[in-house]
Amino acid sequence: MTITFHGGRLPHDPDRPHLKLSHLLTSDLAAPPESADWVSTVPADAWGMLGNAQVGDCTIAGLAHKRIGDAWVNQGVRLDISTADCLTYYGHFGYRPGDPSTDRGAVCQDVLSYWHRRGFLGEKNLAYARVQVEDHTELKQAIALFGQIYVGVTITQAAEDQFNGEEVWDVVRRSPQLGGHCITLGAYDKDGLDAVTWGRLQRLTWRWWDVYGDEAWVVFNPSDFLDPKTGLDRAGLDVARMRTEYSALTSRSMALAA
Repeated sequence: MTITFHGGRLPHDPDRPHLKLSHLLTSDLAAPPESADWVSTVPADAWGMLGNAQVGDCTIAGLAHKRIGDAWVNQGVRLDISTADCLTYYGHFGYRPGDPSTDRGAVCQDVLSYWHRRGFLGEKNLAYARVQVEDHTELKQAIALFGQIYVGVTITQAAEDQFNGEEVWDVVRRSPQLGGHCITLGAYDKDGLDAVTWGRLQRLTWRWWDVYGDEAWVVFNPSDFLDPKTGLDRAGLDVARMRTEYSALTSRSMALAA
């Protein structure tokens, strides 16, 4: 499919209060594996454009792609999320069908917050934490431990052209910037990463990420807190500190059920 970019990710505020993944990983955590992959086994037709061919609902499509991938990899279930589901959810951020003036996009952290408080198609995330985009080790740990991460990038004309030509996203100097976009990252190796966007997987180089990766978030679900074999706190994640920092941030206790 040939796409025309619809900007939908509004600028983030790095000073806005949030959990930080760097605080939540234990000091004895081993180095991340050389590669990790949570997306290649998902059926290619399961992702869907989810409205982002017509409007700037990429922040909602990214949320949906996260849920679609997690359901397939963790439960072996194909989760069908429709364009109508995503456009209805986009309405919580001001969008009204038929009124282009309301197609203004959304802030990634706002979408994560709404998902946390109100849910999306019957599921709430339990918490979310910012990943340092410039730290490749932390980014790899985030993907290897928790699957797809929810990220914001800047799209250039070259990136749109490379997507339409089924080419890898790599840096093209002085390519005009088109705007902010939300994708998920679900795999990496020494050469680059694999994103889910516009209904399919998109390969990108680490160099491209270093230039155009603007923000990244781990989204925690119930299965992320406990080891399924032992029932104990998951290795590598300081659950006690997460509870403390979550309570300090929200003035609420963190539940272990959605």
